[in-house]
Amino acid sequence: LDSRHGTRGSSIANLRRPGVVVEEVLAAASPSEQGMLAEHPQLGCLAGCLSRNRRRRVYRGETKRVVIVGGGFAAVHMCEELAKQPHDIKITMICPNDHLDIAWASPRAIARPETANRNVIPFHKIFERSKYAASMVTHVHDTVAWVTETHVETAMSCEKYEYDVLVIGTGATYAEGSEAKRLKSNHTSMSGKDRVKELRELAARVAGAEGVMVVGAGPTGIELAAELGAAHPRVPIKLVTNKYEIGAGMPKPVKAALQQSFASRPNVTVVAGERGSVLDAKRHECDVVFMCAGMEPNTSFLGGGSLKASLDAKGFVKTGPSGRVLGFPNVFALGDCAKTYATDGSGMEMMSERYRREHDTEKFARRVCASNVLRCIAGEALVDKAAKERRWWHAVGTAGAAGGGEGSYAYPGAVMSLSPSDSVGYVQGSVARGWYMAARKRKDLWRMRLSKKLTGHDGPHYT
Repeated sequence: LDSRHGTRGSSIANLRRPGVVVEEVLAAASPSEQGMLAEHPQLGCLAGCLSRNRRRRVYRGETKRVVIVGGGFAAVHMCEELAKQPHDIKITMICPNDHLDIAWASPRAIARPETANRNVIPFHKIFERSKYAASMVTHVHDTVAWVTETHVETAMSCEKYEYDVLVIGTGATYAEGSEAKRLKSNHTSMSGKDRVKELRELAARVAGAEGVMVVGAGPTGIELAAELGAAHPRVPIKLVTNKYEIGAGMPKPVKAALQQSFASRPNVTVVAGERGSVLDAKRHECDVVFMCAGMEPNTSFLGGGSLKASLDAKGFVKTGPSGRVLGFPNVFALGDCAKTYATDGSGMEMMSERYRREHDTEKFARRVCASNVLRCIAGEALVDKAAKERRWWHAVGTAGAAGGGEGSYAYPGAVMSLSPSDSVGYVQGSVARGWYMAARKRKDLWRMRLSKKLTGHDGPHYT
């Protein structure tokens, strides 16, 4: 077992978790070894623990340089996954912020400012938690001004970082001109303390407002209007949508559940069939506006460089199912700044892949994109590890869009938190409420669980 499974030099601390048996050890064992393991189960525990912590080097040779632009949810998971296994690479993450912002919980933080400090997780605590990321990942506090096919140039320090593989994960934000821009951490709040302060200042503005207008009745707009309406019953909230009703495109039970929830909030008014803008705030007697419609990718730094051809008409990075940017063999993109297009030459966006990436960012970053970055470094062919899941999402979404015309696609599910005590979730039209959704999302929006997973501490990390 020692010679076959690499236990030499392993620390005795690896045996802290008794009863762990790894199936790969049994599969790789010879018949005599399998008999020995069956006769002495404690040896299986020992081999399992040690092989669990064994690191298999996937690449040997000249040190490769991986540059990751962005510091969002997808980029952090990418750094962690690349640093899990030893390979002769150097990882540089370029991001002006010193923290990870849990953007999906911003509506709750604005409605309940006492919980705003749970929205922020410091990068240094994330990388200190990882055994190897602390030494393999270098965090550069800067923005990117220019990208070529060989290097990245920063804006403030004007430093050049050459790369062998480039990963773009800069995310997307709402347009300028409204408070929705501050739903995600931007360059005005580079430190975690400033981000918490920004959320609480915005919460104070909402609490003292004459009226709040939320434009856009997508999941973000619905969650924001519902959370603010429940937290501030005396503040008029107007949810403006260009659709004919709230929840358009969602199953009928979901529409009924949303309408019932909003009916219990007399201060929330739904204005349907109107394309709202910041200029309509005065007419609606609102002094705080959230434009939660039409996200813009943070890819302006690619517009003037060699990677300009990788952008579509709206500025999103065009990638294939493997995460690699179309036309650039050593560039990958993930997160909200990227869209997946079919590789058959049709130029059609794969809506099922878009849904899967948006709702399973961690799995895409770790299983698909990170593994293919390692394959690219090693000179191996890329593998599409999500083909089976994509076929399932496509079948479900196409079935949900029956009658919507050829090529139509409906999102097969979502979970919308309406307050700490109310939420609506659906999968394939089946609506779930009550205690199940409390366990799934509404209680803390997964903030404590995510902090515990990334740092080993459930937070908060700021006061």
